Amino acid sequence: MRLEITAIAGGGRGFARADGLAWFVAGALPGEVVEATVERERAGVVEARAVAVERPSAWREATPCPVAEACGGCDLAHVRRDAAAAILREVACGALRHADPALAAAARAAEVVVSPMPWRLRARLHWDPVRRALGFFGPRSRRTVEITPCGVVSRRLLDAIPATAAALASGGAAAGDLDWLESLDGGTAVAGWRGARCELPRVEGLDGWHPVGRDGAIGGGGWGESGVTMSLPVPLRVPIGAFFQGNRHLVPPLFDRIAELVRRSGMRRVVDLYAGVGFLAAAASAGGAAELVLVEASQVAASAAAANLPAASVVCATAEHYLAGARPSRDALAIVDPPRTGMSAAALAALLDWSPAAVVLLGCDAARFGRDAGRLLGNRYRLETMQLWDMFAGSHHVEILASFACAAG
Repeated sequence: MRLEITAIAGGGRGFARADGLAWFVAGALPGEVVEATVERERAGVVEARAVAVERPSAWREATPCPVAEACGGCDLAHVRRDAAAAILREVACGALRHADPALAAAARAAEVVVSPMPWRLRARLHWDPVRRALGFFGPRSRRTVEITPCGVVSRRLLDAIPATAAALASGGAAAGDLDWLESLDGGTAVAGWRGARCELPRVEGLDGWHPVGRDGAIGGGGWGESGVTMSLPVPLRVPIGAFFQGNRHLVPPLFDRIAELVRRSGMRRVVDLYAGVGFLAAAASAGGAAELVLVEASQVAASAAAANLPAASVVCATAEHYLAGARPSRDALAIVDPPRTGMSAAALAALLDWSPAAVVLLGCDAARFGRDAGRLLGNRYRLETMQLWDMFAGSHHVEILASFACAAG
């Protein structure tokens, strides 16, 4: 199908209308005329992929990553880095347009913090023992694609992949996942193995390699370091099985921005509802918070948070469970950084019932951020600041950071 692309949709695909259908075309940019092949069609919506570009956009990268089409890691590898801000702004606006007009307008005017390449501190690689391949899954598939070269992972990881794959093959490892984790400066790298028990021999480029359970707990049979330390104003120890922001270039400025928002709010009490190992709470401490409560469901991450911030109160519980039983002071700031699915209905309802004086909301899915932020705006909160963060550079995923004040507070 020959299509003229008129916009970028919320999912990063080019948008066109033809034959009475709405077309969402992967690999296409506004202003382009493309030849597209259909991937899926349902209820008047066609998902397609550009196979030829007749009139390239000025935003198009002339030399994209050679494995980008086969690999599912970077769906915007065809976009120039100097066009990333414009594209991500369009993606955010497209995702927020149904949530609240104020959010879409704020996204249109928001600063975009763009990341350099390569950026990944963390990577989950999939091991295919039949093909002896270690890499990312392809788009919408479970087929492992080898990622040499790759524009988003570190040189250290790329150099370690051949020896690591050889070690898995020689040890007879069944299919599984390898969780790679580096320190901010790249000086330390460790890995976790998620799969059937196998031999984890010493590999050049790794400082430690351990089995990791479904709950993130480290099992026996590994060797070396079991985590890394992130050198920030408040140093943070991150175990292999715990979540941490993945962009080495944007972690330090994000830390500084959270500290600034807390400082600007004047709040001395902070409750971090999805605390992880304490990254955002540590930033809040640097911003002047004197009373910190960290709520984290993972025991591994909660234990790390307690060690990282010994003066804070750490509660190992879900946000829903904590808010159902606790009655925190309204004279507080809530930091909310939920998983990609956003806040659950129960957690959001309990947050609104609590009505803290201020909320800092960080969302890694623009549409779900819009849903949660829209509820805040509909319940006495006003939007004060918004920024868009290119935490997943090379993809359409945009992290939205916003602060809100409660009118009743």
